[in-house]
Amino acid sequence: MHRMLSAAAVSAALLSLAATATAQNCYDSQHRCFTFGPPPSADVGTVDTGGVLDLRSKKLTIEGDIRMRARMAETRDGHPYATADQQATRARIRMRYQATEKIQAFAEFNFSETWAGSESYSDALAGEDFNGVSQFYLEANDMFGFEDKWRIGRSEYILGNGLILGSCDFLQRPGTFTGVWFSRDIAGHNFELFAFDDYGPLQATHPGTRYAGGTGSINFGDCCDGILKAIKPYVMVGTGDGDQDSEDTWVGIDALGMAPAEIQWNAEWAHRFVDGGKDRMAWRVSAVKKVALCNGVLDSISLQHSDADGKMDVGNPADFNSAGLLHQYGGAWRSDMQTTQLGVKLLPGLDIDLDLNVLALDRRGTASQLGDYEGDVIIGRKFASGIYASAGYGIDNDIRQVGFVQITLNF
Repeated sequence: MHRMLSAAAVSAALLSLAATATAQNCYDSQHRCFTFGPPPSADVGTVDTGGVLDLRSKKLTIEGDIRMRARMAETRDGHPYATADQQATRARIRMRYQATEKIQAFAEFNFSETWAGSESYSDALAGEDFNGVSQFYLEANDMFGFEDKWRIGRSEYILGNGLILGSCDFLQRPGTFTGVWFSRDIAGHNFELFAFDDYGPLQATHPGTRYAGGTGSINFGDCCDGILKAIKPYVMVGTGDGDQDSEDTWVGIDALGMAPAEIQWNAEWAHRFVDGGKDRMAWRVSAVKKVALCNGVLDSISLQHSDADGKMDVGNPADFNSAGLLHQYGGAWRSDMQTTQLGVKLLPGLDIDLDLNVLALDRRGTASQLGDYEGDVIIGRKFASGIYASAGYGIDNDIRQVGFVQITLNF
């Protein structure tokens, strides 16, 4: 996705990327699947058990989230659209065990269900809920004594800011991959090698396909007055192994910085070399300006443009809302199309966040054009109880409409 622009989320992502070059390259990306709520790790406190738990591990951390959400949609006759009404509940528990000073084990349990009368919703299928372990891996620091970092097992992973590969959390299509990731910091920069099997998102598996590749996160700090803060190149290759062969190759690079007038910018480019077919290319550029006008009510303004020659992603990108809330085109890099998006973030008070977005969508090639323009509204508020409530509404020029309501608790 790169959903349209929740400008505050864009700003935070840009700043965090510049400041955390030592983090593994693709775990701190700018994918937009948390449009309707904070990441699971946000604002989670700790509780002292008073020694009640007796563990082999030195430390156990338990956290999770519970989410209830509903989707409503409608369209006029002659203007086709997926009008399914869907209601689903998801609960996840994540456990982190500090097994030794250098090794941590991670396990995540996922339970997802649809409500009575709801149509299937991603990992929550009507009459066939998901109830099992969704992630399990170990992380090791300096396992072999040369500042090496490892992640081995089944894990979420993001490549190309979620536009190439990811886990679409908001649409409840968690994609996880069984593999190994090795990274190392070199002179303040981070480099990573990986190999994994892709079986598709939970409840929607496809034949396992194997990929390998590498990423980098090169930090320039305040060089050039911060105009260029970091670049992140990557390459991913289908190995031709697995249950389903793939020998396509992806190469790409992201860059970010702070332009004059304190405009935060991000640009990315990717190319897919298609084995036995036509190659594809895509790019995107975005800019965010914090204005703080009208006593802070008008917080920021953002502009984004994307262009793709065709489907760039692998199965389940984390790009919901990159081409609008109606999700008519799947995402900005999932077909032959251009998108231009203008966003405004408002802070009207009472701890309310309000995002207003307008999109122009240009579908090219032989695929049918649906909406030419779309307007979206996203409103959210975290309450003192810890509940985060949010709602979204999207409408296009043919009066196709969609609405979302969601309540989330991180614990």
